[in-house]
Amino acid sequence: MSEGGNFKTELPSFLEIMGIDLHRHLLGVSLHEWVPVIMSLLVGILLILLSYIGTRRLEKVPRGSQALLEVIVEGLENFLRSVMGPTAPKYLPFIGTIFIYILTMNLWGLIPLMHSPTNKLNTTAALALVVFFNTHIQGAKKHGIINYAKHFADPLWLAPLMVPIHIVGELARPLSLALRLFGNLTGEDIAIAALVSLVILIPVFVPVPVHLFMVVLAILFSTIQAIVFTLLSAIYIASATGALEEE
Repeated sequence: MSEGGNFKTELPSFLEIMGIDLHRHLLGVSLHEWVPVIMSLLVGILLILLSYIGTRRLEKVPRGSQALLEVIVEGLENFLRSVMGPTAPKYLPFIGTIFIYILTMNLWGLIPLMHSPTNKLNTTAALALVVFFNTHIQGAKKHGIINYAKHFADPLWLAPLMVPIHIVGELARPLSLALRLFGNLTGEDIAIAALVSLVILIPVFVPVPVHLFMVVLAILFSTIQAIVFTLLSAIYIASATGALEEE
């Protein structure tokens, strides 16, 4: 598919189907740039509704949606315990939310007329920055601001060399998180859009959509990327708080 002579890397969203001109501007930003924000909000609203439905009538013997949510929470806690040890429950609400939110956003683009917000660098950078700041906030809370800052200059006699190295290393973490997630999701969307376009252009009957195999792979890779992002986030926080050393 092409638009204005340029190859279109993603399928149309429901906003385009509704006839909304995405070239218009809102608050100085084109509506096209607002699409990932809208999709992120829709994902958030969906997760809030599902959480409310699953927890509005808690029972001692869980069943239905409550049982499913408890299985998910227990699975995430066991996963974090394998990385962070006994401190895992303390960070489960944050890291668990990150995993579920990213996974849902990754898979959101597989729904017809929806887009994955994580195929935009702005979205993945925002997620990475949240992890980056929370990591250092937790480290400062655990060790105190002064003691936490001291580890950037350890050993002290090499402080002029170690401080820049530590700072560059810390800044590289959110950059790698953002670029890894963005690159993988963008690649998936481009591949699916290209295969769907191929079906449209070839005037023959195809009993099985040629992009179906790519959709299956997209589900697999979306899950893997959510796990990788979550795992690295847990390692960063555990490293900052000293949980790795305690283990």
